[in-house]
Amino acid sequence: MDQSFSLQDLYEDRLETQRISTRFLSRYDVEAWAEFFENDATFEFLLERNGKTNIEMSEDWIKHQLQRYDSGTFGLQAIIDRKSKKMVGQCGLLLQKVDNKLEIEVGYHFIQKYWGMGYATEAATLFVDFAIENQLAQSVIAMIHPNNLKSIRVAEKINMKFDFETEFNSETVKVYRS
Repeated sequence: MDQSFSLQDLYEDRLETQRISTRFLSRYDVEAWAEFFENDATFEFLLERNGKTNIEMSEDWIKHQLQRYDSGTFGLQAIIDRKSKKMVGQCGLLLQKVDNKLEIEVGYHFIQKYWGMGYATEAATLFVDFAIENQLAQSVIAMIHPNNLKSIRVAEKINMKFDFETEFNSETVKVYRS
């Protein structure tokens, strides 16, 4: 019997705190996630619209996460408010190659109307703790655009410290580490 497994085998669905739960994304999340792209701030640090509608942006985004799941490079998960049962954002672990070294990154993106409610901090803490407790990595990084002060604040709230600045996907990013 083959006892080998991949890191993806350790990546769990349905993590929970008192306020939120996680679940893997599906193509059925496209409409709910399209709301994320209604906010112009989404495009300030993250991506370009390139003439696409919110639905098309959402379809591409979710398709990319599903490909991450299939390829074993983790992927963002839906963050669900347990009380309202609504998707408030996405967070998760991402296997990234940074300066020719494999790193596990925590990524977090939330629909604007849920900003400032502590969801990003709570979800990022949940995933960083999961990675460390399950020995997926000795530390977890967050790569953040130098001007994205809200994301930097989330990283700092979960006790990540600035480590270095580098180029990633032709963009300058600050790397924070747990």
